[in-house]
Amino acid sequence: MSMNIVPGSTSYFSAPSSELDSKLFQGMEMQPWARTGVLSLLFDYLARYFSSPHQWTKVWLAGSGVSYQWEASREPGDLDCLVGIDYVTFRSTNTDYAGYSDLEIASMFNEGFNSELMPNTRNWEGYELTFYVNPQSDIRDINPYAAYDLIGNVWTVSPEKNPQPPYSRAWEQRSNRDEATAKETISRYSSALEEVQGATNPAHRINAERRLKMATEQATTLYDDIHAGRKIAFSKIGSGYSDFNNYRWQAGKRSGVVQALRSIKDLNDTAKKQNQVQTYGVELPTADTLIRRSLRAPNN
Repeated sequence: MSMNIVPGSTSYFSAPSSELDSKLFQGMEMQPWARTGVLSLLFDYLARYFSSPHQWTKVWLAGSGVSYQWEASREPGDLDCLVGIDYVTFRSTNTDYAGYSDLEIASMFNEGFNSELMPNTRNWEGYELTFYVNPQSDIRDINPYAAYDLIGNVWTVSPEKNPQPPYSRAWEQRSNRDEATAKETISRYSSALEEVQGATNPAHRINAERRLKMATEQATTLYDDIHAGRKIAFSKIGSGYSDFNNYRWQAGKRSGVVQALRSIKDLNDTAKKQNQVQTYGVELPTADTLIRRSLRAPNN
């Protein structure tokens, strides 16, 4: 089985629409069904585990899905819910977490979103709805494309009608090197995988498995580097939409190498989990995850 590279669409390089997504907005105001639907999903989940979530939570829909560049061909559409936490109030109303850092609290929420909430929102009303907590409480600190405050029913960051993606020849050259490196790595991965699957000689199989392991590690490292860069772009030290790391991520999506690298990483993660189950009978959580889970018991 070879790993195919399929070019993808990305709103970053697409022409903006003249209007916001009419399914989500009437003019500049969010449709009531979308606003209340997202809030209900989030707060119903939070109330299962934590006290007084309305006191320490801010909620935004953000990113390209609430910008004028929402029309890039993708099915389902992309909708990002970013959650801001007032960490001081959270600790005072959920005293079991008094010793947790902001980053540990954000990581705890994101683990729960990934494992319990988002499996049910992969195709919510025609959108892939994701939930994410940043360590920063104020969404303006991460320089989003646009951000709509669902609780206040107002724009925190209004979308630009005609955003101009920044361009630099140096950026393009760097992204082209990413693409070349990724394609070479993916080719070696596919070749090694075919050798492993077709090997009848034990020595040949061992050699092929070593090549496969090396290509997998290189693909994972490159993906993690590109993905980590995008997180930096949307942080206090980044420039958001105009950051090189965002351009690099979007260029990788357009060429298809980001998706292929992610697929290799996911296959490797799945194989590791299956091996843990076969060896230990269960998937082994990390030490940090065990500590967080020990406290995250539903409220009674």
